[in-house]
Amino acid sequence: MKKYRFEYFASCPSGLEDILAKELSELGAKITVPVRGGVQFEAFHEVAIRAILQSRIASRVFKFLYQFEVNNEKDYYLEATDIKWKSLMDVTHTFRLTTIFGDLPFEREEFRNSQFANLKLKDAIVDYFRHHEGERPSVEKDFPDVSFLARVDRGREKPYLITILYDLCGDPLNQRGYRISKTEAPVKENVAAGILKLCRWEPETEDLIDGMCGSGTFVIEAALMAGGIAPSYLKVEKHLNNPEIKQWTFLNYPWLTKDELLMENFKNILSEIKESSMKGFEKLAKLKGKISGNDLSEMSLLSARDNLRKAKLDKYIELTQVDARVLNPGENKCLFICNPPYGERLEHGEEEKLKALYKGLGDHWKHNFKNKRAALFTGNLEMLKVVGLKTSKRHILYNGDIECRLAEYDLY
Repeated sequence: MKKYRFEYFASCPSGLEDILAKELSELGAKITVPVRGGVQFEAFHEVAIRAILQSRIASRVFKFLYQFEVNNEKDYYLEATDIKWKSLMDVTHTFRLTTIFGDLPFEREEFRNSQFANLKLKDAIVDYFRHHEGERPSVEKDFPDVSFLARVDRGREKPYLITILYDLCGDPLNQRGYRISKTEAPVKENVAAGILKLCRWEPETEDLIDGMCGSGTFVIEAALMAGGIAPSYLKVEKHLNNPEIKQWTFLNYPWLTKDELLMENFKNILSEIKESSMKGFEKLAKLKGKISGNDLSEMSLLSARDNLRKAKLDKYIELTQVDARVLNPGENKCLFICNPPYGERLEHGEEEKLKALYKGLGDHWKHNFKNKRAALFTGNLEMLKVVGLKTSKRHILYNGDIECRLAEYDLY
């Protein structure tokens, strides 16, 4: 059985792996290996904590724990009972298990059912504690103290390769804490941050206009980036005010809580984030580039205002209500970003309205945004043809389960 020490995996939306790898390197990771859906990296534990608190792109961060090969589900149970689970959790902790499958041998039928695989691992954990502690921990699906991920892949010497990981986060990292009001099918926060990075937006020299801001995700993520404010700043504030309420599940794990130096470093990181957030708001007040959001829907603007207030950014971002096809830039350099409706459930006759919207955006940019930039993010790939402009770059991204395109336009 292989036991890991300093290996981690950060998951992210597909299409943002390279940006996440760069971000992790900047945070101090020594080795980063982008794979589909995330980045494997090697780093000291402090760097992994920094990734949880400061990554704008990661969805979750996992710590590799153990890896072993098995022939069947019986072997799986026996190997799992050899793990020293009391070093990973307390018997008083509730726990949750998630099993995912990679490449499996087609001729074998074991482990085809994730619920069955979860049951085998749960039995191993429970029986281990019964034997060593005389009592058992409880399973909790919604709000567990500890969360484990098991991955089943094709083995090298035996049919199955099992990898056990900690989920260090609890809630997904894209849930920053500012979205208290949302519109239909909003862009995930880390997707929005990734799009801004892909577009190479420069807040010191370039205005940002979100033409259809919805609940305000793009403009909020833009402001956090421009101010150098950590995406976890609201959770950090909550933790500092009430440390008893765990904002991240890694605070329940013995490998952290029993390491006095690591705990001291964690406290220092929290203080850094608090101080940098205060400086970040001051920086936003002096920012040369202007961040503004717009939407034709009054309900969307109400949602955006609620979220801006929660994020403490309402003083720094201007919202307007007007058709995106008549919005005009100022004299500054400008990036016009837009996430128009995808039209997944079009009623009769609405397809022509959607085509008119996309074409209208393209025509408006062509005539009124010369020497500016535009970026359109959509899950309706056919509508990109309707825009009528040549793209300078295209990126394949996923917003949840929806395959999308980010199209960039240099306007002349």
